[in-house]
Amino acid sequence: MTRKRDKISLWRDNSLPDGLELLRASCFDYRYPAHFHEEFVIAAFARGAQRHRIGRHDGVAGAGSVMIIPPGEVQTAEAAERDRGWEYCAFYPSARFLESIADDVLGGCGELDFGVDLIRHDTSATRHLLRAHAVIASTPDRMEKECAAYEGFGALIARYGQRSRHGRSSRIIRADMRRAIDYLQTHFAEPVSVGEVAAVAGLSEYHFMRVFRASTGLSVHRYLTQIRLNRAKSLLSCGVSSAEAAVSVGLFDQSHLIRHFRQHFGATPGDYAAASR
Repeated sequence: MTRKRDKISLWRDNSLPDGLELLRASCFDYRYPAHFHEEFVIAAFARGAQRHRIGRHDGVAGAGSVMIIPPGEVQTAEAAERDRGWEYCAFYPSARFLESIADDVLGGCGELDFGVDLIRHDTSATRHLLRAHAVIASTPDRMEKECAAYEGFGALIARYGQRSRHGRSSRIIRADMRRAIDYLQTHFAEPVSVGEVAAVAGLSEYHFMRVFRASTGLSVHRYLTQIRLNRAKSLLSCGVSSAEAAVSVGLFDQSHLIRHFRQHFGATPGDYAAASR
């Protein structure tokens, strides 16, 4: 019996607002480690089932389900049944992009929020999102891609979106941890030390490390690595070489970037750069 292989395609389309990132995957053995996205995650599941942890919640998303995760939520994923795996498509739209659509669809004030239900079994919404994803992935026509994205996201916002004055993340980040995160976002390309970031937060190194993990769901080192990888993706999609991108974001070298990139995204920097446009 032929062993089923993971197939993961990840790319950025710079012709769409804020360089919309997209993913198409069929996974059996691959496990997504704990990670976060700076954008929304909107995923449509076509086959099989994915077991995941999002924030503090465990769940399973099966065929016909739609997943909507707000920016910054730490998540993991793997096959619910290894022999069946799962197949899905995902979009990673920026909050600014979705907010611009929500202004027309919802009006009102406050942040766009999709409620506490991260997974919804909705075969109609799944079908529409899969169709929109296929159009964006296949056509060179910019307007056709834009129409698919705006119509797909607009329908989802109309069905599940709402305005919230309380923020959309399930985690409340302390002010000292927010300062630490802002520092990492600004100084990611430098050889940052734990003591340096702990001082920004006003805590001892050990106390800071414990509080940071409890607040964000990741160790400070993994969080910094995630920031660096996200910045590397932006450079790669603009034609910067893997070697140059690695050094620019504070990683040691190209091999270091390749190893972390494959671990976090299931693809290589070269694959990502070649597929992005």
